[in-house]
Amino acid sequence: MIYAQRLNLFEYELKISSEETMTERYAMAVRLKDEKRDFYLKNHANVWPEVLSELKKIKVKNYSIYLKEDFMFGYLEYDGNNLDEDMATMQKIPIVDKWTKLMIDCFNPFPNNENNNSWVMMDEIFHLD
Repeated sequence: MIYAQRLNLFEYELKISSEETMTERYAMAVRLKDEKRDFYLKNHANVWPEVLSELKKIKVKNYSIYLKEDFMFGYLEYDGNNLDEDMATMQKIPIVDKWTKLMIDCFNPFPNNENNNSWVMMDEIFHLD
């Protein structure tokens, strides 16, 4: 009887841990067009609330964008199960699509990624908790 109780508790613990997701960190880079700098900065000082709400719905958090000259570095954390799938679904929302198109128009392709006019993902090479 005691063995069965322990087994049930173990199965319960396994189920909980398999449903939990670990926070994933993503870093990305892009180049900002000089003539779009003011537009981009102005819009990111007041990101549309609908866009922020949709990002939160897909479990994006701790999202930051940094700028140095024309180089932009973005960092975000994600608590969902499939970032690519969630971003694609979010992109189908008209207000998000409109925002994305306006912002992508501000970018120059990152070096060695001329076929991509948006953010390029970066590889993590070091992390300290």
